Parts: sequence; structure tokens; C-alpha cells
Amino acid sequence: MAELEALAEIKAATGGNTVAPGQYTWRYPLPENKVIRLGSDAAKCDWVVPEDKMISRFHATIEWNGTTLTVLKRPITPDFPKPPQNHIWFRNNAVEKCDVKPGEWFVIGQTRFALRGDQDAAPPSPVDATMVQQRVEYTRQELENLSFADPVTILKAMEQIPNVLKMVANEPGLFRQMLKIALTGLPKADAAAIVRIPPDSLPTDLRVAVVEQNVRGAQSAMAGEFVPSRKLVRQAFRERKSCLHIWSTNPNDIDPGAGTDHTLTLGAMFQSGATPWAVCTPFQDGSPFAMYISGRARPDSGSKVESKSLTDYQKFGEILVGLIETTRRTLKVVRQNQLLQGAWPTSLRKYLEDPDKMEVMLRPKETNVTVLFCDLRNYSGYAEEHGSDLMAAQRDIQFALDTMSGGVTQKGGIVAGFRGDAVLGFWGWPDGGDAQVEAAMSAALLIRERLTGSMFQKRCGLGVTHGRAIAGRLGAHDLGVVDLYGPVVNLAFRLEEMTKAFGVGIVLNDVVANKITEKDPTGRMWRTRLLGLVRPRGMKVPLRAYELSPTNGSTWLTGEWYQSQLAQWNEAVEWFIAGEWASARERLGDLFESDPVAQCIIRHMDRTRGKPPVDWDGAFLPTPPPS
Repeated sequence: MAELEALAEIKAATGGNTVAPGQYTWRYPLPENKVIRLGSDAAKCDWVVPEDKMISRFHATIEWNGTTLTVLKRPITPDFPKPPQNHIWFRNNAVEKCDVKPGEWFVIGQTRFALRGDQDAAPPSPVDATMVQQRVEYTRQELENLSFADPVTILKAMEQIPNVLKMVANEPGLFRQMLKIALTGLPKADAAAIVRIPPDSLPTDLRVAVVEQNVRGAQSAMAGEFVPSRKLVRQAFRERKSCLHIWSTNPNDIDPGAGTDHTLTLGAMFQSGATPWAVCTPFQDGSPFAMYISGRARPDSGSKVESKSLTDYQKFGEILVGLIETTRRTLKVVRQNQLLQGAWPTSLRKYLEDPDKMEVMLRPKETNVTVLFCDLRNYSGYAEEHGSDLMAAQRDIQFALDTMSGGVTQKGGIVAGFRGDAVLGFWGWPDGGDAQVEAAMSAALLIRERLTGSMFQKRCGLGVTHGRAIAGRLGAHDLGVVDLYGPVVNLAFRLEEMTKAFGVGIVLNDVVANKITEKDPTGRMWRTRLLGLVRPRGMKVPLRAYELSPTNGSTWLTGEWYQSQLAQWNEAVEWFIAGEWASARERLGDLFESDPVAQCIIRHMDRTRGKPPVDWDGAFLPTPPPS
């Protein structure tokens, strides 16, 4: 898997720069076809270099397609009205966009971002070319039984841990902050890092990748010499213990086959009397990570470095690793909870904090609910019609589904689920509520307002009902979801079917219509009209159905003469119900000729040549016009 490596060289500066000078490094695997935000603010970006103040809070996006990393400088947006101040440099040119191949890099501010592969791991360490003078291994339990020889500095550093753990929101941030604490508490250490064994490596493979690195400022000029010992890392992972190595720099102990660079590095240490040492502490949670802490003992600390003087470093490293493991588990649980919360209706997520209460609440119970059903009709035909651009068609459908569910949740409702290309929402559970009908009306009108254009007019309708239903966790015991059961739900489905026949967007049952008329008798907020006495498909008992009209439309329902015209309309529909079809047809034809509902009623009367059947009881099943 390809990885992006960031190397920030932060130099000492005067002024308000609070970042300690030094070298900061991270290396993360690149997921394919995912846009990642890159910047310096963890609240705004996915991957950050907070130490580099020359990088904007949100500076660029990166996307790996399997062969090329596309880097794009952030444009001006409403959230970020000013462009990033500093350029992206690629192949010595300032660019707005670049395509980076493996082995190449780009630069922003003081940070170089290099595209790496697992095969392109850390180079060999100079200390692996010399002899180990002393080696000490401890298990976690053995270190727990040891006391700190000099706990003052370590305890001071540990005071920062509670605040750090409160702030971290992801694994990279956790690694970064813990490395800072490690260097604060271990004054003899020059560098601290989180290292990783590549997942595809074999036992004989000595590759090691640096995931996160922090080199103390005084040593940053020699940061290139900080390369983890592959042998030490491999031993620590093999033994599953905290391992300390202290190396010799005596020329007689250097491998004759070592490269010139390694020989010069070790020789320079020998001349200055510096003795290299390192502690590697593997994670015990099954992950491929370890903490690596290294330093150079100076002449003033004695002619020989004793391993017991570094036992505190092993013990502190083990403590930090244990805290990282626990916090990683916590972050994982938080992430899992976030994903699980997304599976619950928005209005129920607040109850997840009290599982016992929620368990009781989810038990099915019969209650009064208001149901909204919104459907996209003939989706298969729509997809076939737009077969030349299926992605565009799917975007339209996804927008419609998002709009439907968003309208329900925005008005405090619960999305019980998706029925094919439809959304079922309801109000009145778990807390009941006197305003559930009003909330459903607001949601229905909001959905209709947002779904404008040909898709809504031809392919989308809403049915809204109110009545008794069983609400709660329904379904198989291992697949229970929040849902509804009852005739009022089926009625919402059937009323939605009628929107196409009537040529309207929203159809209500009589209970809903009566409730909103009581709340708004003048039609200031909601305007309704009688559609007729209907007998829904598959149901025996007829009911009066009503249209809910948007107040911002361009029909007589939204005009200033609504009340007077409504009276004439209702009278015509009552004539139709009573079997006085001649009067009904004359009124509808004279005053409402272009009205789609009037045309639907006239169409039904024409089926029996303008005369009601002998068994006419006033109820009918509306049918759409011939296609």
C-alpha cells in the first residue's frame, strides 16, 4: 500500500512561535479514491502538520487513485474566504495542482510530503553496523514491579497526560502528543518515534517504517542520523518485551562491510565520546506498532553508560505505550459508536447515553402517530430513461432520498426506513406530542418545496395519515429496527399512490385534515381541499381524502380568493359524492376546467357516461390519465 510521509523541519524562531524546533515526521497509508484534507488544523482536516505554521488550517486535498497522488490547492470557499498563503512546490515550481508519482514529493511551508511504498521503508541504521555493548529486556509486568530511580521529571511530564487524552480525537493526534510527552519526561532522549512493521513483511524481512517521529531541536541538524535500528525493533517484536540496546562506537567493533556513511557516523560519535542507545517497546494489543526512544550519552555522563540508568526510560516508555493502547481502544469504541449512531434515527440518538432507558423505550407499544410516506415512482423507468448517464441519474435519486429523510428529521420526525425508493417517516413516538401533525405538515411542505422540477412533478408523491399504530423495535430478534405496524401505515402508502391519479403532491386522510383545520381555520399556514370520498386499493372502508397545497404555488388554492373558491369547490365535490353528477360536472367544467383533480373526477364520471352506477355509495378509486 502506498503511504504519504510528511517531514517537517521546524527551525528556532523569534516571536510568537510556540512550537519547539525540531523534526516532526508522520507516515500514513493512503486509501484509494478517497479525498483527504491536508492542513495544520485537526478540526478542519484529516491529516495535519500542526507544527508547521506556514501550512494553512486547510491547505489542500490529496487523492490516491492507485498509481498517482493528486494534490489540489484549496480554492476559496464560504468557510475559507481567503486562499492559502503559501504555495505548493512540486519539481521546483509553484503549482495549484500536481500529480505525484511514487518516489516523488511536494513541499508546503517547512514540510516535505513524499509518496512512499511499503517497500520504500526506513534505510538501515548506522548502529546496526556495530556491536551491542549491553542489552536489557523487560516484560511489562517486570517493569511494573520496578521503582523509578529519579521520578521527578517523569512525574512532571505525566501531569500533561490527562489534558492530552481529553484533546486527542484520532490515532495520529494521539501518537503525536505522546511523543512530545516522552521527550519532556526523558531529558537524555534525542528522539522518539512510533514505528511499524509492514503487514506483508516476513520474519526474515528487516523493513521498519516510521509512523510518527519527533526529534529534539538540539539534534535536528543531525536528524538524518535518526534511523531506528531494524535489529532492535525486530527483537522487541519477536520477544514482545521492552528492549534496550547500548551500542559500541569503537572502530574495532564496526562491521568491516558497513558502508562509508555508517562508518563516518559511528566514527564521529566515537570521537565525541557519544554512546548511542535506544529503547523499543512493542504494543501489546496485537497491533504492528512500537515506541522507539533513542539518544546519545555524552562524555560528562561518564566514560561508560550503564543500562540501569536507562531503566526509568524503559519503564516510562512502557507506561506511555499502555496508555496509548487504552486510548486507541477508546477511540475505536468512539468511532464504532459514531457509526452505530448513524444507524439510529436522529431524534433517538440522545437516548443512547442511557442504554437501560432506551431498552425500555424500544419495547413496542400502541400509540397515536402521524405517518408520512414519500415515494419515487417508476425508478426503474427513470434509470432506463437516463441509461446513458447512470451516475447522473443516481445522483438525482440520492438527492431526492436525502431530501425526503432530511425533511423528516429536520422537523423532529423519525425515519423508520427506506421502502425501495421511498421514505417512511413518523411522529408521536417515543414522547408523543401534541404538535406531531403540524410537524408532519411542515415536513411534507418542506420536501415538496425542495424537490422542485420534473422529478417531483412526475415521479414523487406524499401520503400523510394520523391514527393508532404499534411503534418500537420491530422485526426479527437479531435484526430489530425502529418501525411501525398498523393500518394507518398502509393507508399512507395508498394515499401516496393517489397523488399520481389526482395530479397533486400531497394527499391527507380526513383525521389529519380536520386537525390542521382546527389549528388553522383561515388557511394562513396550511391550505387544504376535499378530493372526494375514496376507497383505497385493498381496503373496504372509504374515507375522505384531502390535498395539502403549498402556500407559495400558483393555483387558485394559493390565491387571494381561496376561501370563496374553496366553498364552490367543496360544493361540487359533495355533489359528486351524492350522485348529482350533472351539477358536479357543470361546476367543475366551468370554474375548474384546468384543475388536475377536477379532470380526475370528470374522467371517472365519463367512464359511466356521466351517470352514477346503481350501487354508487359516493366512494371511488381515482385512476391516472391514460399515458
